[in-house]
Amino acid sequence: MKKFLTVLATVLLLTSSVAFAAFEEKLEDGVDLSTIKKIAIAMPEFYKVEEREPTLEELIEDLGVAGIEASTLEILPYNDVIAAIKRDTGIDVHSLEPAEAEKFFLKNVKHYADVYLVLTVANNSAKPWLFYYIYDANTTKLLYTYSVQSRLLGHSAKDYFNSSKDFFKHFDDIAPQKLEGQARKDFIERQKQIRKEKSKVHRLDEKTGRNKVELVRKK
Repeated sequence: MKKFLTVLATVLLLTSSVAFAAFEEKLEDGVDLSTIKKIAIAMPEFYKVEEREPTLEELIEDLGVAGIEASTLEILPYNDVIAAIKRDTGIDVHSLEPAEAEKFFLKNVKHYADVYLVLTVANNSAKPWLFYYIYDANTTKLLYTYSVQSRLLGHSAKDYFNSSKDFFKHFDDIAPQKLEGQARKDFIERQKQIRKEKSKVHRLDEKTGRNKVELVRKK
């Protein structure tokens, strides 16, 4: 039987819109998150039900932006991965039927990332519940689950975006939990350096208006 690490906690998330959010996480036994370098954004499972919610296309874009802003890992936005797949295979995933598009994405994402993220939004109640699933890009096996629901987490693009940033920050925080001693210290120090460098790039972007996100290349 697989063993899972399960944590249920009430935390003060550092955003104005999703404070006092209850999150639950599950890590599959034996998974070492510190080995992950690249996360690809997969197609979310989402259907818009309220006006303030983002469209599917907006949610896809927001997921990529949230990851790039908040994570120390390399985040590959969905449309960048799709463009890379088309570049390398000649197949435009956007032109395929949903089931075929998903199948083709999963077949090829391993060439660009270590894992991929699927966001599922359960929004058929007064308070939405967001589930973030991390899958192994080579085997498609589920590695990690993070879910969040809050009395202040509403049906809005802003709340979903802030929730996603909190997820990526938390994922960074728990990544070195299987490491010990100097290895753990070195890992955390690398994260600090990456955040420092990203802060410099962000300031440069604000001055120049240029986008520093590079094209997705094969691993």
